[in-house]
Parts: sequence; structure tokens; C-alpha cells
Amino acid sequence: MTSRQSNPVSLVSQWFIRHGCVEQVLSALPAYVQEVMEEPGTLIYLVHAPLPENNPNPLLQSLPPAVRPSLLFFEEYAGEDAFLAHVKGPAFTAFVDKYGQCFISSDGHPYNTVTFLRREQGFIRGLDSRSPQAEQIGSLNRHPAVMFEIIAKDQDKSKAFYSEVFGWRYQNGGSGFAYVHFPLQLRTLLGGIGQSESGVPGMEPGHSFYLLVEDLQLAIDRALAAGGSPHMPITSVDGYTFAMIKDTEGNPIGLLQAV
Repeated sequence: MTSRQSNPVSLVSQWFIRHGCVEQVLSALPAYVQEVMEEPGTLIYLVHAPLPENNPNPLLQSLPPAVRPSLLFFEEYAGEDAFLAHVKGPAFTAFVDKYGQCFISSDGHPYNTVTFLRREQGFIRGLDSRSPQAEQIGSLNRHPAVMFEIIAKDQDKSKAFYSEVFGWRYQNGGSGFAYVHFPLQLRTLLGGIGQSESGVPGMEPGHSFYLLVEDLQLAIDRALAAGGSPHMPITSVDGYTFAMIKDTEGNPIGLLQAV
């Protein structure tokens, strides 16, 4: 059988929500998108809603006026097979079965518009070939880190620390394991392998993880106030600005400045 994975499939699709169903649909999206993330051939899956009609910023007014309530999807798949695997897959079919009645229908099915796209030019920030940190699109490393975990001596104390410093909320799993779910973002993942340096904080043998923060100094101050300790001062290398702190049990935590 001939494979149809050679060319990516990109599209935009608009779905129109029935009045009275908006909250139900929006509350279902996080779990749905989390399931879509498990599809290896789904490369980009972004769901947007129009800004509210009372948006006060005159520079951010839709022309022509947006159709509300509605959802606009931007999707990209590794190929035709990946696209078909999505639309026939368990995440999409279960979502339509459960929430299809929440959308304007046609012939008993949710009505939506679909435009398939061909990329002509452009970039995704972080993948721009002009950037020294960039990877060319189509030659990206595979098998990214997708989860970290902290095994604490005092779980309740550690949960309180990360909640206070980073605002984390938790979902309990088996044996009381506290999962931390993050929203889908269009941001490249970064990893690396370095040479240890004796006596240099942050360069000890082992592995570390970094959390994205908007303000490094503010995050450090919050960590210290919550019982953490400093580990590596704010540093800039290769276009990245970062620091490290230790949590209440002495685990090193990297902080990466958002750009």
C-alpha cells in the first residue's frame, strides 16, 4: 500500500456553537485537546474563539465582524494518513458524539467550514532559520521530553511550595500522585547534553528540568519566600537567559526566561 505521509496537511476549520452551549463546549476543550496531543501525526492543533464583542481595544476589532459564538481551528498533520487517523480516531469521534449537538447542524452533523492550505512562506518563532538556535523545519529532533516528575519526601509540603511559587494546581492520580497539566502551546521544546564542571552550580552530573517564567527575579524571590534557596544566579548563554533555585527538599529547579 502506498503511504500518504510525504506532504504535511494543513487546514483551518470553523465550527459554530449553539447559543446556550458555549460554556459546555469551552469546558470540554482542555481534556479533548489533551487527547489529541497523544496522536503522533498531529503536529499543530490550535483552537481559538473570537474576542468578545465588548473588547475595549479599538485596534483589535474583527473585520468583517466575527461570527459568535464559534471556534476556529488551525491544524497541521504529518500527512494524509495522519489527518485521516485524527478524524477517524477516538478523540475526535468521541468529542463529536458527545458535543456535536452543541454546534449548528446540517443533515444531522455539526456544520463547519474547512479550508485546506499550502504553505508558501513564513516561519514559526523558534524555528526561523535566521535564528542561531533554530532547527530547519523538516529536520527536527524526535522523541522530546514530555513529562517530568518530582518524587518528594514530603509530598504535601512540596505541592504547597510549587503551588505558591508557580501557581500549580493538581489532579490526583493513582496512589495520590499529583499530576500537573499544562495548556497546549506553539513553542519548540529544548533539550541538551553538557559536560559537568566540578564546583560549578547547575553543572553537576545528572539531569535537570527548567520551568518557563516571565520574570526570573520575581520567580526567584517567590521561591526564596516560600522556603526555597538560590542555586545558580541569572545567566545568559547562547541567547537564553536562565537561573536555578532549589525547592524545600534541595531539588535543583531551572528557570528559563520567556522571550
